[in-house]
Amino acid sequence: IFVMNQFFSRAGVFLLGLIISCTAYCLKVRADIGLGPLFLVQVALEGNLGLSAGTTAMVIGLVLVAMSAIVRGGVGIGTLLAPILGGIIIDLALPLIPTVHGLALQVAACAFGTVVMMLGGAFITQANFGVGGMDGLMRGLSRKTDAPLGHVRLAMEASLLLCGLLLGSKAGIGTIITALLVGHSYQFWIRLLSQEKVPFATGASTAAIKPEVPVLAN
Repeated sequence: IFVMNQFFSRAGVFLLGLIISCTAYCLKVRADIGLGPLFLVQVALEGNLGLSAGTTAMVIGLVLVAMSAIVRGGVGIGTLLAPILGGIIIDLALPLIPTVHGLALQVAACAFGTVVMMLGGAFITQANFGVGGMDGLMRGLSRKTDAPLGHVRLAMEASLLLCGLLLGSKAGIGTIITALLVGHSYQFWIRLLSQEKVPFATGASTAAIKPEVPVLAN
């Protein structure tokens, strides 16, 4: 019974993190000042392949899962479910969020959405139910290169930005905001949640990545 309760608690934290991340992404879409590098690639593929937003998110997510597995970034059942559930959540949440008007509000919404999106990612990690493909790839590369998470994520975002532009997407202020905030926001939330020991994620184990990033759930 204890094991089952622990499993469902972790699954709940994982789902909460996924809902937070996807809803925050939808807010960034409604800010309409440019998406993050990963989503620039997604938008370009939507146009080039004629796929829906949800389907494209699923395809890209599964590719990232495969890459994360190669670098041993931590793949679990949640990692496989995240692209599918994420696509569904995006399709459900996007129509409910109104478009943001006015440059100041758009910038604020984009920055806020980025920070909150990575809070969702940190919840997913702490749940130890399988990290997202992008986060898993980041963690795996961090371990292999002995580089801080923030630096690794920044390099990943720059590479995706170049790919998105080459595929025909257009960058904006929001793209720069996302690239600058996403890695360090994730690192901040991971450190904070690890210190708090997230009582509803008691099944998560921890492992050191770098001195400046105390612990990450495996």
